Amino acid sequence: MGALALVIDEPIVVEVPERFRFSDENPLTLEPYALGRFGDLPPYIEDVIVEQVGLSPTRWNALVASGDVYSVVGADQWFSLAEWLRCEVVRRTTGTCPKDACGNCWGTLLEFDDGSYTGTVGAAVLCICAVD
Repeated sequence: MGALALVIDEPIVVEVPERFRFSDENPLTLEPYALGRFGDLPPYIEDVIVEQVGLSPTRWNALVASGDVYSVVGADQWFSLAEWLRCEVVRRTTGTCPKDACGNCWGTLLEFDDGSYTGTVGAAVLCICAVD
């Protein structure tokens, strides 16, 4: 993604879908999420690992290191970000941005479109701070 951004010299807008598979491409690394260590993945994916899959960061990293992620999460198994997105909208409308966090994404690497990126108000997009 970084190289493409340099070629066209403008930011790339990556819409984040409400559902994903761990075999899908991580827009930050261009590799499947299943190859990413905890801490190198977007926070919304890490939340799914802990909350939906039920793995600790240490256990996830061990699975990545051994190449056994797909023995726990199928390559074609779908996971939902809907609950995370709903909670994040509520948090941002009722809370305060954490100190030293990006004001667009609040440190989550995901911002909500005002309609200027995708044409859809409220669409989840990868924050520009993630690709700078």
